[in-house]
Amino acid sequence: MPLQIFCQNCGPLATNAYLLHETEENILVIVDPAIDADELLERARQLVAEGARFAAIWNTHGHFDHVYDNALWKAEFNVPVFTHPADAFFLEHLREQALWFGLPAPEVVPADNELHEGDTLQIGKESARVWELPGHSPGSVAFDFGTAWIVGDVLFQGSVGRTDLPSGDALTLARSIERLWQLPDETLVLPGHGGSTTIGSEKQSNEVARQLLEVIR
Repeated sequence: MPLQIFCQNCGPLATNAYLLHETEENILVIVDPAIDADELLERARQLVAEGARFAAIWNTHGHFDHVYDNALWKAEFNVPVFTHPADAFFLEHLREQALWFGLPAPEVVPADNELHEGDTLQIGKESARVWELPGHSPGSVAFDFGTAWIVGDVLFQGSVGRTDLPSGDALTLARSIERLWQLPDETLVLPGHGGSTTIGSEKQSNEVARQLLEVIR
């Protein structure tokens, strides 16, 4: 697969931002441009200077730590922001979210394009299918590259996304986790916080997910 995925752990909530580089057609996408993703920003600038084309900003969901620098990346590369409409509220109230956590108020930009279940997002010759996986937030999505999934805050190594935040719902998250459990065990999971894992590993050892799933079984 001619897709390179670079991850930087960023900011006070240790949020994972992902820079995608499709090398055959030399296309770039940033997923969840968190605060202080300076290493990824510098890498993107260098690749663009060498001829790469920056295509888009994709958000797994609208919580402030995942979209904090949407405006910065949009201004830098003049690209559209893709977000699920159910999380538009969070983008609109990004400043309030940031201030509540004691961070400077960032510039707010709305989404340019909506994400929905079954959408196909092209990045050069590669593509990602959008899966709606609500529960942590109403508009949480995952980006399915086949053998690798970027899942935001739906599933973590040894845990799952919080549901005690505004608009979170444990029952809905359980149904989303159950969908992920149908994937092949070897599927690589790239979460919004913490290290990467696999579906098989989490099915075997993620006690938090197991307890959550008992609600719907």
